[in-house]
Amino acid sequence: MLKILIPVDFSENTKNVCKYAVNLINTEDTELHIFHILPDGVMVPDSSFPAGIDSDAFLNSEYLDIMRQTANENLSMLLDFVRLLLKNSNYPKANISSSILSGDAEWEIMNICESFDPTFVVMGTQGHGNKSFLQGSMAKKIMKKVKFPVIAVPENSKITIPKNILYATNFSDLDYAKLVLIFKLFHNLDITIYVTHFNIESDFNTAQKKMESLKQAFKKKRSDGKIHFNIIDSKNKSISLNTFCDQYEIDTISFISYKSNIFHYLFNNEIHKKDFFMLDVPMLALHE
Repeated sequence: MLKILIPVDFSENTKNVCKYAVNLINTEDTELHIFHILPDGVMVPDSSFPAGIDSDAFLNSEYLDIMRQTANENLSMLLDFVRLLLKNSNYPKANISSSILSGDAEWEIMNICESFDPTFVVMGTQGHGNKSFLQGSMAKKIMKKVKFPVIAVPENSKITIPKNILYATNFSDLDYAKLVLIFKLFHNLDITIYVTHFNIESDFNTAQKKMESLKQAFKKKRSDGKIHFNIIDSKNKSISLNTFCDQYEIDTISFISYKSNIFHYLFNNEIHKKDFFMLDVPMLALHE
């Protein structure tokens, strides 16, 4: 069964996230669970409170009720939108469920991951204003902390059915297993994986030997043209990454997400997380 978990904040990117999630469906036996998280409390000032009461830290339950009502209305409209997407897809009978939670966003996402046991978590990388629970680095935090594959969809991504997937490698012992997993996750979709090492400081011959070893493990997939292996020797990996994605029409970038640092074993200090996230290409993080 394919199970896709979708945290939403009702920002402009929310519909793109849902479109991408629907594009992942490759079987009728699918469940999409869409959920929104409300904060535990909203702090609002009220000058009418008696002296001695910290009005800035007063919990306005009325305002929370309004937020919950608005969230329910937004969720209802979003579910109608997703049902329409499914109706026009190859898998119109996929099941949809939804919920509204309250609490710390990071904690709630991790909890629902454990209970729902998703095949994918699909989420946006930026949210709506400062009050959004998906703002800033939330996607990066979830990529590091949950054991499930996480797809982060940038605001300006071009939403298509995954076809050309870049797998960025620095020759980890986990590469073979993760590549097998990608083929499994996207089975019934016509994907091609581009296994690519961006070589900037390492000896090229050493990198070539390591890549050759990885290539031998995928002889059948190579003969079918479903997997390609590349070493990009460049002094500027950021430029090389952009150029490669454009040249091969990459629509999804995948990598191993390490607990210590997502890109610790992928890039050195000359490139930062923000460079990868600025590509406007959906990213698939595979937990170590």
